[in-house]
Amino acid sequence: MIKKGRFALSDSKEYELASYQGQYYLKSKDPRDLTNGFIKMRNDENILIKKIAVDELEDAYEIFPYTMVKGHRFAVEGYSNSTGMVSLVTNNPFVKDKLPVRPYGKSEYIIEIPYTAIEIKDDRMPILGFENDLYERIRSSSL
Repeated sequence: MIKKGRFALSDSKEYELASYQGQYYLKSKDPRDLTNGFIKMRNDENILIKKIAVDELEDAYEIFPYTMVKGHRFAVEGYSNSTGMVSLVTNNPFVKDKLPVRPYGKSEYIIEIPYTAIEIKDDRMPILGFENDLYERIRSSSL
C-alpha cells in the first residue's frame, strides 16, 4: 500500500488527517473506531471521522512517497489497482535522455512502472507544530 498525504497519531494509532473550515478530523475505515468517538460520514458510511484538536494529537506529519529509478528520484503520483502500475513524476530534465518518460505539466516528466519493479520509500515531514517536537527529540537523543 502506498501512503501519501497527511497523517496523525492519536491513542498510538495512525489515521489519515483531514481539515475542513479550520477544523481537523481523523479519518478511518475501521468499524471498531466507532467506539472511540468516530461517526459515519453522511455521504459514505464506510468512512468514519472524528473531530480533533491539534493539542489532542501525539504527532502529525505529511508523507511524500518516492522511488529511485536508474539513480533518479521520482515522486509517486499515483497507483492503479487495475493495472498494478505506479505513476512517477520528476522535474529532472536529464531523465528524458535515459528513461522513456513523457512530458507532464510544466517542466515535469511522468513514467509508469509496475509496482513490483520498484521499492517505494517515503519522506515524513512534521506538520501542525510537531516540527518543534521532532527537533527536541533529535536534540535530546544526541545529548
